[in-house]
Amino acid sequence: MNVPARIVSAWKSAQLLIAFHKSQNGGKRAEPRLWSPKNNVAGVTDDPKAKEAFIDVRGQGDAGDVQIKLHPDKIILRRNKEALGWTGIQADHHGVSVLVGDVWVTVNVDGSITRRVDGNDEDTSWIEADGAFIRIAPDMHLEVTGDGSRMSRRTDHRIDAISANGVLSDAARRPLKND
Repeated sequence: MNVPARIVSAWKSAQLLIAFHKSQNGGKRAEPRLWSPKNNVAGVTDDPKAKEAFIDVRGQGDAGDVQIKLHPDKIILRRNKEALGWTGIQADHHGVSVLVGDVWVTVNVDGSITRRVDGNDEDTSWIEADGAFIRIAPDMHLEVTGDGSRMSRRTDHRIDAISANGVLSDAARRPLKND
């Protein structure tokens, strides 16, 4: 990814729009009907799948266009996949998530951080609020306490651990896949 040294002006205009995803008789439309309210005020509906308020921000150069979607329980920012850096941001009462490539990074309400590959729950890392680190991948589980006093790694074939009581390294007695 090539990141420009400096972006002078990232965005140049914004327009408030309402997307009607359903027709007046309740049927789903292939493409939403877009409408810009005359008074520049749009209500946020309980069902964004039927009617959705959003702001369309036009990008300049490599910045890319951004849609700011306004839902009753969250705010979502979306950019084209071709844009530099992030392509999605979601803010709700539980935290803020940022999508970069195919990786979601979430800062949770308690200060903990989660990193997961989009669509793959078997590839996730956590930094807990107390500093503990946990990594779960298809071939390994790794845990480190927040103060660094205990570390462990488990694979299909080995268990390794370091603690104040010593070091353990042994062949795994049960496969990782059966957790």
